Amino acid sequence: MFESGSDRQRGAVLVVVGFALLLNPPVVGALDLGDPDSYTYEPTEITFHDNGTYDAPPGTGDIDSEVACFDFPPRRSCVLEQAAYANGGVVHDGPPSNFLRHDYQYVHVWEAGFFEPTAEELANGTVEYDLEPVARDRALDAVADPSSEVSRGVRRAVETGEFRTNDPLPGADELVVHDGSYYVVTATSYRTTTGERRDIVVFLQWAAGIGGAWLVLRGQRLRVTGGR
Repeated sequence: MFESGSDRQRGAVLVVVGFALLLNPPVVGALDLGDPDSYTYEPTEITFHDNGTYDAPPGTGDIDSEVACFDFPPRRSCVLEQAAYANGGVVHDGPPSNFLRHDYQYVHVWEAGFFEPTAEELANGTVEYDLEPVARDRALDAVADPSSEVSRGVRRAVETGEFRTNDPLPGADELVVHDGSYYVVTATSYRTTTGERRDIVVFLQWAAGIGGAWLVLRGQRLRVTGGR
């Protein structure tokens, strides 16, 4: 009697495990089984100074996409913003909607600090485009994400100094504030392959599915024999 009950329990466990393996594609994808890609992310501390400069180690790359001129080499938008600053503004006679379109919130000018793009329509129908000074703390508070609100990978990198993953890390290359200091998390090394992952994952899925089917049959047999 005791042995029959034990067989039924073992059979039930095998059936559950077998069905889990039969439904393995979501499991394989979620755990990145067989994924040969590898990314290592590390944080870099960015120190901002009162004289409008900041310290960033060579190779840091983009600091934050919401600030123009926070990238190296500078993009065309940065060159245009610097020209507007150097000339005390630019007057444009085109449609304001086309002239004002940009995907950043602030502009950083070296040795001058942060600025906010502004525009004013003049009496003759033209538009004067200029840069309005913004306090450093205000700009940083607006663009820097608290470490408690970023993705788990970015937070782990900032807190421990490194994070490794099989996929590109969401939220990397954006300014993060942690314990009063500013960091940007970037990929320091990565290795990617093409085709290899698909072959390995397909093999694992087929192997797990076949094994799951065998466990279901074995478990069902134990449940039947144990119920006699």
